[in-house]
Parts: sequence; structure tokens; C-alpha cells
Amino acid sequence: MGIEDEVYKVSAPSEIAGRTAWYTDLGSSGREVISRDAWGLGQYREEYEKHSPSKYAILPQIRMEPIIARRAKELNPEGIKYGIEVTQVENKGDHVVLTVKPTKGSDSEKEEVHARYAIAADGGRSMTNKLGIPWEGEKDIFNMVTAHIRTPLRSFHPDNTNFLTWFTHPDMGGSTRTGFLYQIGPWPWHEHPEDQQEWVFACALIATDPHSFDRDSMIARLRATLKLPDLPIDIISLSHWNVNAISAARYRVGRVFLAGDAAHRIPPWGALGANTGIQDIHNLVWKLELALKDPQKYDKLLDSYDTERRPIGQSVAASSLHNLRSHSLDMDTALGMSADQTTEENNAAIAPFFDKAHPEHAAKREAVHKAQKMLDTEFKAPGTEVGWFYPSADFWGEGEKSRHGGQLKADGTFDTEFYHASTVPGHHLPHAWLEREEERFAVQDLVPLSEFLLLVEVIGEGGWLNVDGSWRRQNGVSEQGAVLVRPDGIVAWRGEWDDGLVQKWPEVLERVLYL
Repeated sequence: MGIEDEVYKVSAPSEIAGRTAWYTDLGSSGREVISRDAWGLGQYREEYEKHSPSKYAILPQIRMEPIIARRAKELNPEGIKYGIEVTQVENKGDHVVLTVKPTKGSDSEKEEVHARYAIAADGGRSMTNKLGIPWEGEKDIFNMVTAHIRTPLRSFHPDNTNFLTWFTHPDMGGSTRTGFLYQIGPWPWHEHPEDQQEWVFACALIATDPHSFDRDSMIARLRATLKLPDLPIDIISLSHWNVNAISAARYRVGRVFLAGDAAHRIPPWGALGANTGIQDIHNLVWKLELALKDPQKYDKLLDSYDTERRPIGQSVAASSLHNLRSHSLDMDTALGMSADQTTEENNAAIAPFFDKAHPEHAAKREAVHKAQKMLDTEFKAPGTEVGWFYPSADFWGEGEKSRHGGQLKADGTFDTEFYHASTVPGHHLPHAWLEREEERFAVQDLVPLSEFLLLVEVIGEGGWLNVDGSWRRQNGVSEQGAVLVRPDGIVAWRGEWDDGLVQKWPEVLERVLYL
């Protein structure tokens, strides 16, 4: 889309974006439990750089959405509309009918819009239910509140290089209920007044919390959690929400497709919700482009959107829920903290962790480090982040022969901790740097938006040179081999460039296009 540089400009800087920590609170008696590297930076930087030409970009939706909106308007100035609400979508055989009205208008202002296909991406508000599609998974797991605040908190934080700070205080019975806090800019800090610093705080409701927070009660809760009674706080916005880990039972109804939160609602522990939604669209749009040219011919290709993406949505929702529960089941348990215990019991349980002379000190420390290893699924999990694949796109069963390039362990479970680059069909095209003259590109940059890419080795001038040999190590074929890549960067086929390929080529294309 051409927005990567702009996104990085408003993202958390690298000296902050790769750190997270646990504290009891930030007051005079507050203690750090543990801090660590995360999200592809610090000790993980070199490993992550092997997997992608891009780095983590950590920014909130309020920063990301305007960038995407501006770019969309540039690309389609007449097609992007604001202030309009879609109230209904109906399948009508060879087209769909959308009922729309002005957001602040009345029912008398409703109009109909006819289209050949529709993508329902309304943030999970109502369209999925209106289409009669049930949800699968766990609902209403926690009642949460989030506050977007403006406060000069960096000067109060013992280590303000931590992007995300988790709190686990004896008064509140552990981490999720105590809350977490992260920085959202504006960046860089030194170019903005201290009182313009913005943060987001979120917590699960506890017994002493009001059923619904207002600004005054939220400020009181923040000060109680942080143990900073005089901290100046300006509430920018408040929102109540429930944690869900659910996926729609199907992603397609006739000519309507679900994407993003309309297809899956993913707990934010792991920060994979927006990424998963973007992946949905990446998978779908090139298929829709073909279907617009010949709907009947490519209808089964459109069906593959559900076949490929729905298992991913289910998996990400489940893994993110696991991350959430690991904070309580692993970190809180390691410290001996529990919402079922009194404040006195929680204080007694956590005390040995900070007391080097206590006989249980070493065991507590070891338990916390083991808990952090369990939390790698949230903070260091390139397998989850880039190792996912589409088994249904492996038409020739190559993945079964190699445990999908090693992404599946010997016991058949998915390796979340490590990404195993592979050109098994259904996997991501592996990252490799290519050079020609003074140009340097990632191999992914060669993939067209709406065409397939065939990668072969050439002898002599005219090709791209992979200087470090990473492509040869990862491509899974010989010097006479070839790798076919879909417009969404997924490997469609790989094989040897032998005498029989010309005869087999129509069959290959029929398979990968579901003809």
C-alpha cells in the first residue's frame, strides 16, 4: 500500500517497543518483579530479521486508521464514503443489495446500493448476526475497562523504556485485575510537552469497582493501581468491553464475506487481532478480482477463503486466550497471588520473592522465570506470528512428508516459539534479500498485487542476486526448480523444471485456482 514508512514514523520507537515489565505498582513502595525483551527487539532482533524485511510496528488504531484512510482515499477518491451506515446486506442471486442511510439520518433516508460482492468488516458490531451466522468459542470471559489518558507518567516510571507495564498487586489479587499500561506517544517524546504524553490503561473489574466507570471513578482507580495519588490525569476516552475468543461459524454467505472482527474476535493478549484481519483481506481480494472477471469459474476459489482463513481465526483466538490466562495461571501462580485470597494472604505469598534471605526466595524466582518462558507465546512467538500456513493449499501433500517444514513438532503440535521457513505449498514465501546493480529488495517485494510470481534460478546477467545464499537454503528445490507464489505471498506450488512440466502446468494451475 506504500504506507510502511509513514506507519513507522508514528510507531513506538525501537528503544521502547521491545521491552515489557511487571511491577507491583509505581509508588514509593512499588517493586519491579521482572522485565524482559519482546516483540522482535533486544535479544530477539537478529532472529526476527531473518524472517521479514519489516520490523514490528506498535501503534494504536487511532494512529493507524488515519494513515490507511488517507491512502485509501488517494487510491480511490470517489469510492471511499464517510457518514454512511450499512443497516442490511441481502444476497440476491448474482448480486447483493446493501441498505444504507446517513449515520445521523432517519430511516426515511435509506437507499439501496447494488454490488456484485460485499465484504462485511464492521468491527463485529452486528452484521455477522444479521446474516444468521453463529459464533463459536468462549464469550464474555472478562469484563474490562480501558482508559485513554493524558498524563506526565514517564517521569514517575522507574524504567520508562518499557513499552508495556503489567501490574500485579496484592490488594487486587493478581495481574489481570490490577491492570496494564502502555505508551502510545506522541513520538518522539522530546518534541512534545510532558503533559501531552498519552497512555492506555486497562483492567478487569474487581469487586470494589463500579459497574460502569465515569471519569472521576476511573481516575481514582488509576491512582489506586499506580499508587500515585497526586498524579495529574486527563481522561481522553473510556470504554467498557468484554473479552471474547470467538470465530464465526463460516466466513462466506453467498456473495457476502466476513473479515476482521466480523469474522473473529480475538483477545488483545498477543496483539494479533488487527494483523489477522489484514491477513483476511490479503487472502480475499485477489480471489475477488478474478471472480469479478468470471464469477462461475472462480466460485470455488472464493470458497477457499473460508477454508483457509477460518482455521487461522480460530487458532489465533485460542492462542490469544491462552496468553491471557497464562498471566494468572503462570505469573500469578508463580508469585502465589490469587483473586480468591485476602490482601494479607497475597502479601505473605509475594514477600519471599523480594526477600533474598527468605528460604523460598530462590524457588519463587525460578517459578517466575519458568512462567516467563510460558509467556513466550505472547512476547516471543515468531511461529505464531509468521509460521501459520494453509494445510488445504498443500494439494500435493508435501507438508505431511516434512511436518510442514518443521513447523509442526514430532508430536504434531504447532511450534509457536520458532518460525521454520518453508516453500511447502500453503506456507509464506520465505524472506530473502535480493540485489541487482545498486538496488536491494526483499523477495516478497517482487510479488505482484494481482498476479502469480514464478521464481526460477537463472545463469548469467539479468536476474536478482541473493548474496547471502538464504534463498537457496530455504527454497526447497534444486537449481532447476521453480516456486510459484500467489498474490498474497503464499506458495502455490514448487517443483522441478523438467521436461514434463509443460504438460503438467495446466493441471498445476487448475489445482491452485480451484478450477
